[in-house]
Amino acid sequence: MDYKNKIKSVIDDDVLSIELISETSNKVFKVVTRNNGTLFAKFYMTNSFHRDNELRLYSFADSAYLKELYYSEADMAIFRELKGKTVDSLSKEEIHEYKDMIIDSLISFFTSVSSTKVEGYGILDEHLKGKSTSFLDFLKSKQKESAEILKDYDELNHVAEDIFAMYEDSFEGDTSLVPIDTNMKNIMITHDRRVKFIDPGEMISGPILMGYGDFLAHTNKTELGDTLIEKLNLSKEDRDMIHIYAIFSSLNILAFLKKNGVDDLYSVIPFGNSKTFLSLITDSYNSLSRNQKKLTNKRD
Repeated sequence: MDYKNKIKSVIDDDVLSIELISETSNKVFKVVTRNNGTLFAKFYMTNSFHRDNELRLYSFADSAYLKELYYSEADMAIFRELKGKTVDSLSKEEIHEYKDMIIDSLISFFTSVSSTKVEGYGILDEHLKGKSTSFLDFLKSKQKESAEILKDYDELNHVAEDIFAMYEDSFEGDTSLVPIDTNMKNIMITHDRRVKFIDPGEMISGPILMGYGDFLAHTNKTELGDTLIEKLNLSKEDRDMIHIYAIFSSLNILAFLKKNGVDDLYSVIPFGNSKTFLSLITDSYNSLSRNQKKLTNKRD
C-alpha cells in the first residue's frame, strides 16, 4: 500500500508533511496540515500477538477517555493531536496532584469496556471472540509459553507454576472485554486536565481484575498503585488475585522482551517506576507464598 497517498486522499486539507514515526506493531505517521494542525494516521497491522481493537472501542466504551477521531475506516484511523504529558513523565508532585483523577478515570474506563461480554476467553480473534474455551487453560497456556522463554532465569521460570499450585481453585473465568497494556506511558494528562488512554487497543476476554493487575504490574510500589488498591477496596481474595495477575503480566512482558533480543532482564523497569520487574515479581510472589502458608497453618 502507498500509505502516504492514502493519507493524502482522505484528509480534507493541504498536507505539508508526512513522517513515519512507528512501525513496531502498527504503522503510525505524523501528518502536519495547513488548517487542522498535526494529525496522526495509524494503519492497523495483523502481525502482532494481540489484535489491536482500538477503533472498536469507540462503539462501546466511553469515548471521553479516547483520542478524537478525524477519520476512520476498517484498518485505518486518523486522530487529532493530543497535547499534554504522559503519566510516566509527571513529577512526583504532579502524580500526587493527579492520582485520584487518574485512578478514577482508569476505573471508569475499565468498567465501561468490561460491560461488554463476548464468547470465549483470552486472546481475541477478528470477531472479538476469545480463542480459548477455558479461562484457566488460557492462563496456563500463556504462562507456560512465557516460562519456556524465561527458562534460563531461575528466579522467574517457576513462579507461574508455583502460583497455579497454590491458588488452583481461585481462578474464576469471565468473558468481559478487558483492556491490557495500560501502562503509565499510555495514559496522558492533557493541557486542559483530562485523562486520555492513548493506546488502548489491546484487549482480552477475562475478568476485570486482569486489567487492573496489568496496570498494577507497572505501578506496584508507587503512589498510583497504592491509590488503585485503596479505591477498589478489594476483599483479601481479590487482592491476592490482582497481585497474581500483575505477576503474570510482568512475566509476559519480560518474555516478550527476551523474545525480542533483550538479555539483561534483571534491570528492566516499568515506565514510571523505579523498581525493576524482577523485584516487583519477587516481592509479590513472596507475599503470596506467606499468605498461603498462613492459610494452610490455620486449616491444620
